[in-house]
Parts: sequence; C-alpha cells; structure tokens
Amino acid sequence: MLKGEWRAALLAPPGRAADEGRRAEALRRLAVYRQSRRLFVSPAAELTQIRINALLDGKELIMPGPGLKEGFYLVRPFSVPFPRLKLAVSLKGVALCGRLLRHEELPGLGIDLLLTEALAVDEQGGRLGDGSGFFDLAAAILNQSGALSPEAQVWAAGTRHRPPALPRDPWDVPMHGLIEAEEVLVFPTAGVMPGIYWQYLPAARIRRLTPLWREWRRLQTEGITPGAG
Repeated sequence: MLKGEWRAALLAPPGRAADEGRRAEALRRLAVYRQSRRLFVSPAAELTQIRINALLDGKELIMPGPGLKEGFYLVRPFSVPFPRLKLAVSLKGVALCGRLLRHEELPGLGIDLLLTEALAVDEQGGRLGDGSGFFDLAAAILNQSGALSPEAQVWAAGTRHRPPALPRDPWDVPMHGLIEAEEVLVFPTAGVMPGIYWQYLPAARIRRLTPLWREWRRLQTEGITPGAG
C-alpha cells in the first residue's frame, strides 16, 4: 500500500491523558533521555507532557516554530514560571517564552535526542507520520547544519500500530525506539539520519522556510550546489 492508504487504514485512536503521562514517565526512565542535555521535540499535542518534563528535568528544549517558517526556538530550563510551562511548550507560546535561534547557532548545538509522534512504526523502525513531512524536514535541516550530536537518537511516542513493514521514502527519518504507554521498543537496526533532499523541494518552499533558505545559501557560499549528485 502507499502511505496515504496506510494512513486511511490506520486512523489514530483518540489519545488519553493517562497514556500521555505514562509515556512521558517511561521516557524519563530511559538512559538516552537521562543522559541528554538538549532535546528536539515535535510540537504535537500528545507530546506536551514530554516537553514540560524536559524543562523540569533541567534540559534545554528545541522546538520548531509554526510551519518551520521562522526556524527553531530554544527554551531554557527554569526560565519559565511553572504556571506558564504548558504555554511555553506550545506552538503559540514558544515564540513568547523561547528564543529564536540564528542559523549560525545551529552547528555544534549538540542535540542528543529527537522525539516525535507517530501514526504507526514498523518492525524496522520505519515511521508513518501525518503526511505533512515537517518532522522529517526539520530533522534533516538540523542534521545537515551540524546541530545534532554524533550519537543523536530519534524516538517516536504514542502509537498502537506496529505493522511488519511500511513504505519508506529516502528522506524518512528512521526511529531508534518507540515509547508506548505499556511498552518500550528498541530498533537496533535504525538507519542513517538522512540529509536534505533538495531535488524534491520546490524553490518556492525553500525561499518560504527561513532555515531551508539559510542552509541553501550557506552551501552555495561554500561552492556546493544543493541537490547536485
């Protein structure tokens, strides 16, 4: 089946607050989380408690702005009063409570862990998202710009669907693990983090998304033609 057919067949069940809390606590018990200093977390509603916990646990939180238009925001731990934490980790509030990172700040940022939601994750760590492609693109930008640590891992949270195999595109980010309310799975054969597949991105979209445009210009300045080869 094509990805669209999989999404139609695997409609996500309504999330439960109790499940979100259990997933957030399960993540806290993982060594990869405890050892991380900086996390990139999708702005999905079902990962709200994970983002709040990251700040409470003294970790720096990286989030994309709405639609990736402006780029990435940094929210520092203990910089937001407790009553405003939920706002601070939302798409609406991250621009108010966080700081927009300049593209020049991304290299060497050292993000240790990336977390995203999933509609389904197959037995090899292939993820099926909502079809927008924003997580894969955000991860590719961070990877190509040097913002990830060499040991960075990517985990998904919040799906009950685990088909044997899902269709994959070259730019799909492989998962190292999956956190469910009752179970944690590790995929030791997770593939290499992909870079930006410029040849599949319309020029208008590159110009519209600031981090893409900045990376495009950086490569050109270095004499590299994005998408060549």
